[in-house]
Amino acid sequence: MVNTIPPANPIPVSPSSAEVLARLFPTPAPPPSVLAPARLPNAGPGPTAALLKTLKDNHERSHVFFNYYSFHNHAAHHLLAIWALGASGPLITAAYEDTHLDHMRDAFQAPGRVVISDDNFHDYLGDENYYNAYLDYYHKVVLAPGATISSTLEKYIFSSEYNINDSLASGKQQPEMLNRFVEILIHPLIHTGYGAEFGLPGMLAEGLAQASVHPARATVLVSRLLFPGNPDSQYRPKSHVHAVSILSQMLVDSRFWTRILEKHEFEAMLVSHGELINSYAEMWTCEINSQEDFNRHLEELVWASTLMYGVGSWDGEDKEYRADFFTMHIVTSCLFLPSLCAHLSYRSQSLLLRAHFLAGITWWLVRGRPALPLRKFFAAPLAPLPSPAHFKYPTTFPGVLPQPAACTLLGGDSPHAVTPNVWYPLLQNTIVHPNEHLCKCQRALAHFAILYGHREAGFMSEALSSNPAISCPDTPLLPGGLELAEDECKALEAPEWEFLDGSIFLRVAWLTGAALGWVRDGEPNTGVWDYQEFERVALERDELEAKINA
Repeated sequence: MVNTIPPANPIPVSPSSAEVLARLFPTPAPPPSVLAPARLPNAGPGPTAALLKTLKDNHERSHVFFNYYSFHNHAAHHLLAIWALGASGPLITAAYEDTHLDHMRDAFQAPGRVVISDDNFHDYLGDENYYNAYLDYYHKVVLAPGATISSTLEKYIFSSEYNINDSLASGKQQPEMLNRFVEILIHPLIHTGYGAEFGLPGMLAEGLAQASVHPARATVLVSRLLFPGNPDSQYRPKSHVHAVSILSQMLVDSRFWTRILEKHEFEAMLVSHGELINSYAEMWTCEINSQEDFNRHLEELVWASTLMYGVGSWDGEDKEYRADFFTMHIVTSCLFLPSLCAHLSYRSQSLLLRAHFLAGITWWLVRGRPALPLRKFFAAPLAPLPSPAHFKYPTTFPGVLPQPAACTLLGGDSPHAVTPNVWYPLLQNTIVHPNEHLCKCQRALAHFAILYGHREAGFMSEALSSNPAISCPDTPLLPGGLELAEDECKALEAPEWEFLDGSIFLRVAWLTGAALGWVRDGEPNTGVWDYQEFERVALERDELEAKINA
């Protein structure tokens, strides 16, 4: 998180015309790829009208960050996710007005009323006070005659000109836009991904403006890995190594730690361990030259992402499920890769997936690189079958359950008759839950279950059997970085891949829903993932740092 200084006397932005807003936020388009999530039906035109009204209001009214710690405005994410899950118009309006409006920062003009142009594009990168100036710039880009999602992304995110540009004048900062695209929990990718999935130029402009004002802290990682030497040079393909095989090797590498890093340790980690992390990322030789290549690499990323969050958050059936907020974003961002890549060249698809994998394993390390105890994780009953009494989270819904008639298939007493499809009530709880991240997470996991839920136990062991053997890279740690006690670093056990199967998506979604509270069934919102808690921690850290430096 970056604590920023706002302008002393912010000037409100000028409103866009109704015509411009209509072009920025048209009726959502169908999914651009068969690998993108399908949508559940809404109740007539009302939900779409409520969606577009709230998206336009958020676009005009609010800043991309709602506080001065770079906490993102998630209103549009929330609204689009529950609309896609079939929410009613009143629910969409309530989600916006009751969950977001009370803590948003008003949009404001850039200091000095700066207007971003091609000539000064590089001058204000990474400064959130210029968000609306970049937003105005991207309005012109996305609404220009002949502009497409493809041409816009290829230029501003994946070209050498907007990453590492050797022809820049002396003193100009490198744009590093792909780096910024996956910064601060991959939010710019997510935001832009909504634009690509739903065909909304306004979301595309917001996402690109958001990326432009994100920092480029991970320079040691993304830009150095993907744009080395000659910016247009292709990395050398090697024998392909599966993404989860790399997770296995990182678990047994004793140079990594087993605790969550503090905020101030992130930069230090990049100094000392950045090249080592890059060495692992380089093992994943994602070279896409066909749709089949993309399909295969996407599936690898989905499994790796779900494991890092879902199993990495689990400490046992009788323990609190941690539902790690940070690694959860690895999962939710993965959902948008098919929609983004539907508009990209094979070269850019390769760059995007490699950047995502690199960002994912980096956050997994920041969160302590938790073990993946697959044998125990998959031993638990799968909802709706009941669980033993000692389980922290029962595998049946709370409250009064339906009472099926005796003529019901399997009979009225069967848990499969009471809850024929666990996903339906799980997603209904998601739609009405006040937390804006839950709908994003559950929507992603439900879609992944559609794509890969058929995988049977043993499939991963078979897939890995043809992988080349890899070992821990001998990349040295660099001085002046992260300082760790000897007992904080150790090798962990490699996962037992033979137990992994496609039920992981439902298991993780169930644990996530239970950890946040089954509010539709009468449980309270537990407060997990609520922004107030993260803001409180940020304030406490600021106060502590101020005392230390006094």
